[in-house]
Amino acid sequence: MARWKLTAPHYLNVPGTEFEYKEVSRETGKQAIKKFPVPLLLNPEDPGDNNYPGETIVCHAGKGQREANQIIRNTDLVFAGPPTPEMEPLDDEARKISDNLRPGWSHPIESLPGTFDQSLINRFEREMQTLSEAQTQAVTKDELAELKAQIAALTKKLADQPMRR
Repeated sequence: MARWKLTAPHYLNVPGTEFEYKEVSRETGKQAIKKFPVPLLLNPEDPGDNNYPGETIVCHAGKGQREANQIIRNTDLVFAGPPTPEMEPLDDEARKISDNLRPGWSHPIESLPGTFDQSLINRFEREMQTLSEAQTQAVTKDELAELKAQIAALTKKLADQPMRR
């Protein structure tokens, strides 16, 4: 079946959800209409988004729950794309899909190594190491003399040019 219950708000790609942009030409007076597919915000805590009493159930195309009176349409909301960690699988097929994707799911904060304090210390140590490496690359006397000669030549060239206004 591949059905999931939403446990948090989601933007899902629901087929048929479009933004319609209308524009009237000043020259011709004709109306141009453009439609763009957009994701649909589904909030399980919003009763207007619930398709079952108190819950929002989503499924992949052709995998949803049918109504009791055998009408051809699904009562579940069909979405395109993979499920997320905030979707609770309701059947074996959904569990299998979610379990296959679970290794790729990581929380952006909890996946950080160590604590915030430790990450700041590690970053500071990396910056100090980079700075010390840059300082150890000393300039030779010949390179310094060449640089001074280049600066003197540029200064003389700039002094010789007339000022432009």
